[in-house]
Amino acid sequence: MAKPRSPTILTSPQDAAIAFYQAFEAKDIEAMMATWAEDEDIVCVHPGGARLVGYDAVRAGWEQIFAGNTKLSFRLDEIVAIDTVGLALQSAVEHVTVGNDPKPRGAAIATNVFLRTPLGWRIVVHHSSPAPAIATASPSRPLH
Repeated sequence: MAKPRSPTILTSPQDAAIAFYQAFEAKDIEAMMATWAEDEDIVCVHPGGARLVGYDAVRAGWEQIFAGNTKLSFRLDEIVAIDTVGLALQSAVEHVTVGNDPKPRGAAIATNVFLRTPLGWRIVVHHSSPAPAIATASPSRPLH
């Protein structure tokens, strides 16, 4: 009989972010969900995807992504982090490589929100959107 895994204590938002991207690259659903708060108010938006709300919906979204054979790797750039006593935010540009090709295939802008829980820091929001091809200092049209 398999021994139940003890939950990993993620002692900082940075630890939670590292565990999140390691689980993503490994396509490890259990490790991925261990980075998330077990709450019905968690939210995940993948590039071009629908908003997933709640633990079961977020898990199903990751299971669908992990079902593919494509290996993804991430390099984060332009990281901005805001940490408070119980809540933290990380915004970064994700450079995504596919398979064994060392050249990034594309980039996404990601926002991760972390909450301090009794089990350590956990993700409560992950929102990733395709990065524009050329960033401009002032948009030519309204954003909202």
